[in-house]
Amino acid sequence: MGVSKGQTLSKIGPPWKHAMNTRQPLRPAASPPTEVCVVTADAAFEAREVSIRRAIGELLLVVRESLRLEVVFVAEIVKGRRVFKHVSTSLDASPVQEGGGNPLEETICQRILDGRLPAVIPNVRALIAEQGLSRDHDALGAHIGVPVHMPDGRLYGMLCGFSLGGSIALDERDVRRLEMAAGTTARLLAQADGRETTQTDPALF
Repeated sequence: MGVSKGQTLSKIGPPWKHAMNTRQPLRPAASPPTEVCVVTADAAFEAREVSIRRAIGELLLVVRESLRLEVVFVAEIVKGRRVFKHVSTSLDASPVQEGGGNPLEETICQRILDGRLPAVIPNVRALIAEQGLSRDHDALGAHIGVPVHMPDGRLYGMLCGFSLGGSIALDERDVRRLEMAAGTTARLLAQADGRETTQTDPALF
């Protein structure tokens, strides 16, 4: 840039001074948006609950198919009632539905618990009149059931299964298998309640 006659450098100033005066203030580069995922305690609990429910469902499926039963369920005993919590069935219209229930005294479960009936019943229909069971049991053939005790010893409920129509040969070996499944179920239920267990489960079937 030329300097006119009589113009001094002091009036022009350093060349960088004009450049700095005409530039916009520098701004820090914008950071790319960061996606923040927040996992709450409730979300973690729900995920664990779903996982445990799935594990119990898979266990009941193994029991049902191995023992050749149409229905296998885990029921909780709540204030004198039997409430179905987990159900595995091969039927399109099962007589047992999750969330359903009835008075405990009207059930085979209560009779197994108090010793009036054994764990294995070859033919339920033959015992309806003798045991004072309702006619709702007419459709049942064989039945098997064992208690579910939580790791702390508390009675949770029952793990039972039954066939419809003809009877199925079930024996004490099947009872022991069902007892192991009941123990596994109890540990899974304890985990769902936040009471972790470390015991390794044996092969059931």
